[in-house]
Amino acid sequence: MYKLAICDDDIDFAASLKSFLYGFFRDRETDCSVDVFDNVLTLDSAVDSGAEYDLVILDILFENGNGMDYAKRLRARKCKFDIIFISSCREYAIESYDADSLYYILKPANPEKLTAALNRFLQKHAPVYINLNTTRGLIKVDLSDILYFEIYGHRLSLCKRDGTNEELRSTLKEMEEKLPTEMFIRPHRSYLVNVNCITEIAHYNIKITNGEIIPISRAQYNKVQLEFLDYLDKTDII
Repeated sequence: MYKLAICDDDIDFAASLKSFLYGFFRDRETDCSVDVFDNVLTLDSAVDSGAEYDLVILDILFENGNGMDYAKRLRARKCKFDIIFISSCREYAIESYDADSLYYILKPANPEKLTAALNRFLQKHAPVYINLNTTRGLIKVDLSDILYFEIYGHRLSLCKRDGTNEELRSTLKEMEEKLPTEMFIRPHRSYLVNVNCITEIAHYNIKITNGEIIPISRAQYNKVQLEFLDYLDKTDII
């Protein structure tokens, strides 16, 4: 499910946009939730309290703040969610690139422009699948659902985010060659880890999102740290 936020002080426009968003995602058989804020301060408070969004649709001119300035501060804090600006002001369009926005739409926002912007969002977040040969047959797996691969004995196991496991008819080396190198790290001869699932690297261990700890060999420690830092540089927006 995609989590969306609208930040606009025009209450009627925000309500209409919220309805449009639910209709757009419903037509594509995709779930979403939409929070509405009437100023950047309340949105900022929600983000500070831990609210996470995939997409924020943001006005620019508010009585108590500027949406463009706020978006740049969010990027400086390395907030990763996408931003679509919807504003009556043309003069901020070029500046929106500094906030790495997905789209800039002038009010009144027509359905065609909104649809184009949302389609761009969906294309950016489209899942990437891989076919895997398991002991129970061929399966199709979204790469983002993979936590790690582990070899034990002569068996290769896939551990997924939902807690399930699959036994594969493959070697870890074959899997490493098949997967995108920028997305998976080999910290140990027995493991291949999805870098998106790493929350911490310390003391020759990797901690991942489900709380598990995966060892890093001494020979691989510096390499793994550098690869993880490189990943952060490429994905975090500064």
